[in-house]
Amino acid sequence: MEKTKTASSVGEEKKAPAVELATELYKNITMGSDAVLHLLPKVEDNGMKTTMTAAMCYYEKAAGKVKDFLAKHKAEAKEEPLMTRMAARMGIAMNTAMDATSSHVAQMLIEGSTMAITEATRLCHRFEGQKDCEEMLTVAKELTEFEQSHIEKLKAFL
Repeated sequence: MEKTKTASSVGEEKKAPAVELATELYKNITMGSDAVLHLLPKVEDNGMKTTMTAAMCYYEKAAGKVKDFLAKHKAEAKEEPLMTRMAARMGIAMNTAMDATSSHVAQMLIEGSTMAITEATRLCHRFEGQKDCEEMLTVAKELTEFEQSHIEKLKAFL
């Protein structure tokens, strides 16, 4: 029986580069989605809510592409570990407890989008030219373009 290629099987079996890239991309995308999801209830400005909801739609679509790719390669889509997600949620809660203005939330989202761009770019450089990575490299580049566009939209709320 073939082993499933997951983050938990590292050490048991080396993951194909394309699967490793997709796994890291999925974590990046779901962290962005999770942040927006937890910040959305704090926002009162309807324009900002619309911008954030559009981002959620993008993240869901992108996560679906990556999840389908992983399923096709008999691998499982895994999010960041629970402790990492909880730490991010606690950071959001603490930051918004002190200041939940649209300007502050926009700043937080811009910082998160910047981190996503950095990670996606790092992944592109790391996996460029590797076997079967073209599809996920395209997703990573699209994510970078989306995040840059998202930052520009969020600047209006600063």
